[in-house]
Amino acid sequence: MTEDESWSVDEAISNLKKAMSEGNHNAADVFSSIDVNNDGEINGPELYKGLLEHLGDRLSPGQVSMIIEALDSNDDNRIDLSELTSALEEEE
Repeated sequence: MTEDESWSVDEAISNLKKAMSEGNHNAADVFSSIDVNNDGEINGPELYKGLLEHLGDRLSPGQVSMIIEALDSNDDNRIDLSELTSALEEEE
């Protein structure tokens, strides 16, 4: 992974944290707004659309995959609420 790629993941997380605090939302609010099919997991297409909706960031499929890899602690290639919560609520 190059520096640019890891920076993209960090930037996306910090941008989501910022949007979350500005909108006075918690991780569960953000999760439910991104998990459009309500299956309890965020997949690549949902993450892409969610970041576009929340941040206006149009990410490449590679960037979306990197974010999922960075947050996915149980290696199922999806982000569940606990994974998103730990990413968004950890102290910077």
